[in-house]
Amino acid sequence: MVLCVGALDVSARAEQTISAFELFDKMRGMWIGQLIGNATGRETEGRHSGALADPNASIPWQIKQVWNADDDTDIEYVALHILETRGFECDGWDIAEQWLDHIAAGGIYIANKQAWSLMLDAHLPPETGSRTYNEHWYSIDAQICTEVLGAVSPGLPQAALDLAGKFGRITNTGLAVHAAQFYAVMYAQAFFEPNVVDLVLDGLEAIPRSSRTAEVISDVLQWYLEDAEDGTLDWRATRRKLYNRYQGPESFGRYYNWVESTINTGATALALLYGQGDFEQTVQIGVLAGWDCDCNPATAGGLLGIIYGFSGLPASLTDPTVCGNLYLNVNRPGLPDPDAELPQSEAVTTIALRTLALALENIFNHDGYSTSDGLTRLYHIPVPESLVIEPEKPDPIGPSGLVGEALAAGVTVTPTASVEHHSPTHDRYNLDSIADGISDNSYNGHKPYYTRATNPASRPELDWYELTFSEPVRFSQVTFHEGDIVWGTTNRYYVHDEPRGGYFQDLTVQIRQGDRYIEPANLEMSPELDRFQMYQTIAFNFAPTVGEAVRIVGTPGGSDRYTTILELEVAGELYQGPRVTGVTVGDGESSLSDVSDLIVRFSDPVIVEAGAFELHGRAYETVVDADDMVLFQSVSRRCVLLALIEPLIPDTYELRLDCSAIADDLALPLVDDDGDPNDSLWTMPFEVVEPQGEVTGAV
Repeated sequence: MVLCVGALDVSARAEQTISAFELFDKMRGMWIGQLIGNATGRETEGRHSGALADPNASIPWQIKQVWNADDDTDIEYVALHILETRGFECDGWDIAEQWLDHIAAGGIYIANKQAWSLMLDAHLPPETGSRTYNEHWYSIDAQICTEVLGAVSPGLPQAALDLAGKFGRITNTGLAVHAAQFYAVMYAQAFFEPNVVDLVLDGLEAIPRSSRTAEVISDVLQWYLEDAEDGTLDWRATRRKLYNRYQGPESFGRYYNWVESTINTGATALALLYGQGDFEQTVQIGVLAGWDCDCNPATAGGLLGIIYGFSGLPASLTDPTVCGNLYLNVNRPGLPDPDAELPQSEAVTTIALRTLALALENIFNHDGYSTSDGLTRLYHIPVPESLVIEPEKPDPIGPSGLVGEALAAGVTVTPTASVEHHSPTHDRYNLDSIADGISDNSYNGHKPYYTRATNPASRPELDWYELTFSEPVRFSQVTFHEGDIVWGTTNRYYVHDEPRGGYFQDLTVQIRQGDRYIEPANLEMSPELDRFQMYQTIAFNFAPTVGEAVRIVGTPGGSDRYTTILELEVAGELYQGPRVTGVTVGDGESSLSDVSDLIVRFSDPVIVEAGAFELHGRAYETVVDADDMVLFQSVSRRCVLLALIEPLIPDTYELRLDCSAIADDLALPLVDDDGDPNDSLWTMPFEVVEPQGEVTGAV
């Protein structure tokens, strides 16, 4: 039989099928699995965030008759409501409106707290999760609040990927959103794939390889496979490797704190792999591994809840005499009843049915269909094709712009700063990193360099970052890629917080010529500094100016008075000396006669010695030297007028400039780039002709 849905012929395509009962059972298993993992890990949340995991062999299970929600599940509860009321095509405005209706100040933390506060200030997603405004963009929030988006996308990894990207950017960006997408795709695939190793691989294929999230997952997977070769698994040994690489001595200082995305993604992958599909073992490892150890086992527990369904979870944990079916919403106003006060309760089975209804809508939206009726109804879901993932952002192989050109030409470029640290194993203290080409850390997790002094009392009044070239350079633009603002209080809205440092209060550009710094002419900055924006990209344009070094300099902000920087880019060209850029003879017409002056223009300000200019007539061997002309130099010193005492008689002339007698402020002589560059004379021929008489009378 050929079954058609509308104009869609489904007879030849590959499909996956699942019954209505299985879908419901897996939805219920997902919610209960998350709640068990979350509750069991709460008591030790954040306690074991150092080199060693929790030394206990196990943690007591926390199985409840009434499941009181916290931010590890109740933001998903809000996401469920947003999809029900605003649909899968909801936008930033829809999301912000629902957040402000159903999320209050209580029970939200870190990036969620910042995003909610930003919405109060009229910012919309994805701006609320950007590095520009959310100081905790790197944190765990997105990945613990979006798993349900995979659950409503059974067998639809692309839909899960896209939804997790949209909702993840409410609070985060870059690598942290990739973690949310990794989890959501695994949840989507878990409806049909029971093997956790294959699920990890599925999730890994859904995120950019250049992301730090992909890096940590790949490392944990590789360590697990190496560990499995001898037949004896030791998750604690792998946990030590995870700590060393992503928090300890091998981390380049890129670890933030125990609520960051990267370390917790690694810990969750570790729990899933070493749990080997066993629910109890997986959740216990997720708790014992530490860091944010209620979130991580909640995510892992929810995934296994989908694989096994509620009916396949351990009976000792789901027995109705100990495991209740009531979900207590203590923090999210207006849910599920918009007219009721908090706390409100709802049956977990009802939440599972709501999740199922959204999943069915999503299936039909993606060319799925159903056959039969009732609990035996089968849902047919197209086998997914290759995923369209986030674009890659690989680290550049070196600096761009003039720095890259200079290094390629053998010119040395040396970064200096008001406060210098020279540790290549720690981003904050690696001054060379300000000229390594990396101007975006949203994927790679690189931390910006900072000028934080060991003793704040000893730091200078002005902060600066400088690039010094071993040969002169003509600078034309400087681009400052700002770093982060280092917050003072974790959960205070950044607008009301007193940061420790990280920003300039004012800023300008200076170019060094010899022993002095000058501000280049026509200096323009765009955009202006904004104290309440992080990771600004600020371009300085100015009149091309020659020097040996360029720097940005200004007053540091924050209680500890320091600044941060990702990259300092420079545009311009390597410089060999001033050049002639043009000559105007007389009135500049093609038929020259009655010539009594010449104008010579230079690329840079020049100093002209006596006798630098001569005119030679060929036919009569005429020589017009310095005694026969008067020189006038413009204020900019880029232009010289040669006023002749006597007009030139008709002849073919050669203007000669003695390159050794014309130099710039760095004492570099005029570049001899004419037809004969080896005689130390810059020459230009021109012809003076007899003046033509006026034509009068009628024509």
